[in-house]
Amino acid sequence: MIVLKVVSRSHQDYLTFVSNQLRKEYGTPEALLFLQHFYNDLIFWITAIDLSATASLMRSAYSSNPKGRKPHDPADMLRCLLLMTKLGLSVDDGVVALRTTPVYAILCGFKPGETPGVGTFYDFFPRLWRASTPHKTGRVKRRLKKPRKKGKKNEKQEPKNPKITEKLVSRILREGKIHYAPKEHDLLQQLFQSLFVLPSAAKGLLGDTSAFRVIGDGSPVETGARSYGKFLCDCRKSGNWKCSCKRQFSDPDADWGWDSYREKYYYGRTLYMFTAADSPYNLPVYPRLFRASQHDSVSWICGYRELRHWYSDWKVGEALLDSAHDALPIYTMLEHDDVSAIIDLNHRRSGHTVYNEMKIGSDGVPVCPIGRKMVCWGKCSGRQRIKWRCPAKVGKWECPTPCSPSDYGRTFYTSTADNPRLFPRIRRDSKEWRKRYALRTGVERCIKRQKVDYRLEASRGRSSRHWNIRVYLIAMCQHADAWLEEAKKQKQIASVEQWLKELTAA
Repeated sequence: MIVLKVVSRSHQDYLTFVSNQLRKEYGTPEALLFLQHFYNDLIFWITAIDLSATASLMRSAYSSNPKGRKPHDPADMLRCLLLMTKLGLSVDDGVVALRTTPVYAILCGFKPGETPGVGTFYDFFPRLWRASTPHKTGRVKRRLKKPRKKGKKNEKQEPKNPKITEKLVSRILREGKIHYAPKEHDLLQQLFQSLFVLPSAAKGLLGDTSAFRVIGDGSPVETGARSYGKFLCDCRKSGNWKCSCKRQFSDPDADWGWDSYREKYYYGRTLYMFTAADSPYNLPVYPRLFRASQHDSVSWICGYRELRHWYSDWKVGEALLDSAHDALPIYTMLEHDDVSAIIDLNHRRSGHTVYNEMKIGSDGVPVCPIGRKMVCWGKCSGRQRIKWRCPAKVGKWECPTPCSPSDYGRTFYTSTADNPRLFPRIRRDSKEWRKRYALRTGVERCIKRQKVDYRLEASRGRSSRHWNIRVYLIAMCQHADAWLEEAKKQKQIASVEQWLKELTAA
């Protein structure tokens, strides 16, 4: 029988190793005080992460040949990368830190002086990426021209195909079941989901997963590669510097996108983040990298189906999105899945709409013939239908041109099933709507943690593999940060000396 060479150990064995090595290296009272003062939070941060299942999840990424040298425990390698991400170190600087700082090596699961080298980490990266190359497309292609037409401040550019959302949703609803095609980042998502997201859900840090409220939003991520590429032709010798010949690109998957906040075009990708709305720490559940030119509405449709595939045991109850997602097909898809849509209206598409011979304002409230808003008179029980009454009869004032001879006044009904965009389950003009939509900023804080606190773009990566690994490592650190903060709130953090005594007693 062939036995895979990958080795692993339980989390308790890892804690025992850390305890023994810390006592060996820092056994004196002065050394323990040093650890307590400088590394207390880091020790409790990294030892709380149970990575014992890493080897079983990555078993297919290792060779089945029994000959040769045994690889390092994948859990220890992943723990090293998490530590480097937490400290803001590159691989080269991280390897130096592991070799010169014994506490770092011990916390990662290695004895001081026996830590892996730079090449070992670069050999580990392809194991996390289920593709033969770090890129999704070929490196030789024609150069993409930078768009000339600029967008507007805080407004995303419209999709190149105006009916793309309608076509995608129609195909999804026609297929019925979720058909998921394997992706290059699947192993990263499996590690992230099994080792971080599900434990956070068990701790109650993601809200109620039986009525999960999700937020989605995209943000630009600039690549470290240049958009010009490397010339492979001899056109420059004849003075033609703007030829259309194919070139070689170090990051062929990057393209041009519009950054509406900075009002400029950027070359790179779009980081689309799915975040738990009820999480007090704005924790991500599914980070996804798309093309920079792809509109957020298209990214939501694609990513939402993938999210439901990965978390098939969860029931999505509510989706909170900004005005870039204000498209009727998205409302239709969410209603089909019995999901309440909390989506801000795109004011460029807003205005008065005629519905059953009655004008409807941009806030979804019917407007009577004299231009006064009708008054909401409750929700029909058992149905997503709202009743509206004549403002004159409710306000007890005389209407100059009454539209109904009834003493009760004219009544009007709006149904979510008829137009979920104009008449969502929760009225746009209600306090409940404003309260729930205010939670949407959680995804912006989640992305801020990625791009500002953990300096996502500082690595200047040049491949899809690099950016996916980088995004997922930061997302893992976000969950670990939340666990540490939660332990501090519950006063579960003790001194290093006391923690070592507890481990020894156990």
